[in-house]
Amino acid sequence: MIPFEGRASLGPPRLLSRTDLIRVILRLQFEGWRAALTNDPTLKPNRDEPYMNGRLFQGMVRVRAFLGLTNIFIVEKPGVRTTGTPALPEGEPDVILLFAEFGANEPHAVIECKRVNPGEDPKQLRGEYVRSGMDRFIRGLYGPGHELDFMVAYLLEDDAESGIADINAYLDNVNRSIDSLYESSDYRGFGCVAYSDHVRMVDNSRIRLLHSFLLFSVDHT
Repeated sequence: MIPFEGRASLGPPRLLSRTDLIRVILRLQFEGWRAALTNDPTLKPNRDEPYMNGRLFQGMVRVRAFLGLTNIFIVEKPGVRTTGTPALPEGEPDVILLFAEFGANEPHAVIECKRVNPGEDPKQLRGEYVRSGMDRFIRGLYGPGHELDFMVAYLLEDDAESGIADINAYLDNVNRSIDSLYESSDYRGFGCVAYSDHVRMVDNSRIRLLHSFLLFSVDHT
């Protein structure tokens, strides 16, 4: 649902296009993670996922303040519903973003974060990345009505290319190569970003996911 029509004032410079908003989110993730690594020397691959998520969130908040993006609101572990009917939330994505002046109370962008380890034996994390990450968007639990949302892959070992290959190998193994990830050249400067295209199970609408692969090195590019 990333908005790109109507008034917007997301700080200097004035951001009006959908492409600008996507780049801002990727920058918040990438530079937020670098800030997290700089500020917490104990942020290592042996930490659990909730700890990594918390540090990423705090880093994104720091970068948001530094950039003066006063009309972007970052929220961690919010409750979401696919419709307005359930009394209790049906899911809790790791991070959502809301853009002021675009009206809707629902998240404008959703970020789900998972660990990935191409060197893992036996394999477990790559399946969780798909089943407990990507599939929450494909099933329509996260980001219903969105055309694009975001995944973060904390890369515990190896490089981003190995991480993409590991996830794709799992998708091939379960006969879902149609959901494969492809490295993107559109977002240079934000680390390794991949994309995947999907058809939602609930209504056959399409959604694209952008996957940011975050390494445990402050100087990674």
